[in-house]
This record gives sequence, structure tokens and C-alpha cells, in this order.
Amino acid sequence: MQRLRSAAAELRTPGGRARLFALLALVFLAVAVAGYVTTPTQPVLTVDEESPENNTLVAVQGYQDGGKALEITPDGEVAWQYTEPDDVFDLELVNESTVQVSTASTVPDSECPEPYASDGYDGCVRNALQHVDTDTNDVVWEYAWYDVEKHEHELHDADRYVVDGEPRYAMADMGNDRVFAVDHDGTLLWEWNATDDYEMPDGMGPEGDWTHVNDIDRIEPGVFQISLRNFDTVAELHVENGSVSVEPVVGPNEFHADDEGELYEQHNPDRLADGSLIVADSEHDRIVEFGPDGDVVWEVGGSATFDWPRDGDRLPDGDTLVADSYNDRVVEVNPDGEVVWAVEVGNLVYEVDRVTTPANASDGSRPAPSATQGEFSSAMTDANVVAEYLAFGIAVSKYVLPYGVAEQLYWLLGAVFSLLLAGVERYRASSRSLSLPSR
Repeated sequence: MQRLRSAAAELRTPGGRARLFALLALVFLAVAVAGYVTTPTQPVLTVDEESPENNTLVAVQGYQDGGKALEITPDGEVAWQYTEPDDVFDLELVNESTVQVSTASTVPDSECPEPYASDGYDGCVRNALQHVDTDTNDVVWEYAWYDVEKHEHELHDADRYVVDGEPRYAMADMGNDRVFAVDHDGTLLWEWNATDDYEMPDGMGPEGDWTHVNDIDRIEPGVFQISLRNFDTVAELHVENGSVSVEPVVGPNEFHADDEGELYEQHNPDRLADGSLIVADSEHDRIVEFGPDGDVVWEVGGSATFDWPRDGDRLPDGDTLVADSYNDRVVEVNPDGEVVWAVEVGNLVYEVDRVTTPANASDGSRPAPSATQGEFSSAMTDANVVAEYLAFGIAVSKYVLPYGVAEQLYWLLGAVFSLLLAGVERYRASSRSLSLPSR
């Protein structure tokens, strides 16, 4: 008891508090170093309640140009990877040995064509839709173009489809607010520009992030589904004899800057067998399904489960495969919203696709069950405000800090803050000793 009283008395002095804060700083720093050292550099299987039968393709955007395409086994092992691009946004299987990859890479001005070499931006972006041989990682086909810069000018999605036995490729050109399709020789087949149907907001420059069109899928001949992220809108493009008309499916169908609608900065909408629509509703931290009549029939997530998901694919067995982006992981949930399989990838995941054989010609319309056809139960759980802001802070820091350091951000900040307090208390102790009268 006497020792406790002495310790308490010591903490009432500036010198005692300085030593305590210094000790806390060492503890925080030790925890941060331990976390950094043990941060995995390869995918890690974290949930294995229901192991999938097939491998999973994962598009990794990366935080600091750490993009790659991965094929992950049910055990969480890397079966294949392609690391040449800066960022990978979309991928789909072409055949058993070829993967289609949507990429974006920054190149120096010396390698940029005009006008991008001298436009005042540091470098330019090279967007490329590539077919990669998974045995050799050779690019066996490519369609590419340059744009001003990578940020908000990337190729976020492409869809391969077949007409009369010949492959076609529809692409979402975010930087130019357009959607277009080419044949295998690169010949332009049709094109739709957002300015054909919408007016750009006043004061937005030519490189402003207006539509942020981030997804394109053919859902039936002549009908293509697009995601206008900054409109909070999913729409259809009806293509006939080279002319294109637009029809909204869900959303306000205009430039939107808040979360008042059903969707808020969505990604990767997919049409299901009965016409239902499943969407990664990113800023709402959920995967949401709209029935054929447009009503919400199922939702899963919330900020306690997902953090900015950007893909949700319904699987044939009724499970849903999710790219849980800011949690840096791939997740599979069952119809009740329970996580049954999860792999931490260790970087910013953009899109996921379960490997099927033979490969589907398109991933835009899935012959998979909808919530209106089966027994599905919604499951939404939100974290408290403090936890949400902490998670957001870590996610943002990964864009500027090494991944392992960012993961330990709050332990490091605790160490820094404790050291500052220790310094303040040492200063107070020294000031107090100087102010004492000499005897």
C-alpha cells in the first residue's frame, strides 16, 4: 500500500508524469513495430467457414501504384499474379489461359505523345485493355490510349462480348466522360459521350471529374449498362445502327454531390437472372439489391462489416463475392449476410471475379439467383462514429505512407503524442526547479 501511495505521489510531479508518458511512448512504439514486422506481404486467409470450389480473380488498384492482378486459391494462396501496370481495375477470364485486364499506368512526359507531353501535368496516363497469357505473363493483345493524368482518367472497366462469333470490347473512358466499343482490330464500332445527353455543371473545367463513369456491361444485344458514379445513377445505353440513347435505371440521373438518393458513388452494378440489380453502394458501405420493380429487396454490410466496397458479384449458389476495398480484402457472404470466406490481400482491392470454366463471355448479366427468388435476409451493422473516422484515417494514410506503416498509424500517433506530453512535463519540471529559491 505504501508503494502505491508513493507511486501516486510521484505521478503528481511533472518529472513523474514525464517518465510515465515516455514509458507509454515506448509501449505504443513497440506495439507499432511488432505490427509492422508481422504485416503480411502476401494474401492471408482469415475466414474459411465455406471454402469455394474455384479460384478467385482479384484486381488490385493499390494505394501507391501497387496495382496487380491476382488469382487466389480457396486456401488464400497466390496461383498467378501480374504486376506490370501501376493500377488494375477490372479483370475477367477470356479462356483457361488468358485474362483480360483493365489497367492504368503513369508514364513520364518524355514518353507521352502530344499534347500530353507538354500540357503542364507531370507525366500522363496510359490506359490499356490487355489480354495476358497466364502461363508467360505476355500481353497477347492490347488496346491502349493516353490521357492527361492518371487520377480520375483511368480505364476502370471493360466488357468483352461476342457478336457473330467475333469478339467486341466495350470500355468506360472516365477521363473523357464517354463509353465506346471496338472490334479485335481496334476499329471503333460505336461511341457515346455524356455531353450528348447531359450538361456539364457550370465552373467545371475540361478535366473535372464530372461523370466518373466506372462500369460498362452488355446485358443483352444492343443494351449496355453503365455506372455514372458522380450521378449516383445506373443507366442503360441502347445502341442501334450506331446511334445511342440513354435510359436511367436507378438514381437521380444528374450530377450529384450528396447521399440523398438510393445510391452514393456506386461501383460495378450487375443484372441478375430475373432482372434484379445488385450494386456495390460504396459510400453507404453496403451491397444492395434492387428487385425488378426497383425496390430494395436485400442489403448487406454497414460500416462495421464493409469499408467502401466496390464490387459485389452474386454467385450461382446464392452467395455474394465482395471487393471490400478499404478493408483490403475479398469477402464471400451467404444469403443471410454472414461472412463465410475472406482473404486479406494487403492492398486496395477494386474488383473480384470467381473463376468459371468455360469462361463467361460477359460478366454484366449473371444467371444467378436473386433475393426475390430465394430466401435472403438483409444484414446491416454500422460501427460507431469514432471507429468510422479511425478507419477512414488509416485508409487515407495508405495513399501517402507505406502500407505497413499506415496500418500502425494510431499506435505511432500515440507514441508521438506521448513523447510530446513527456517533453512538456520535463519542461515543467525543469522550470519548477529553476524557480525554487536557493537556501
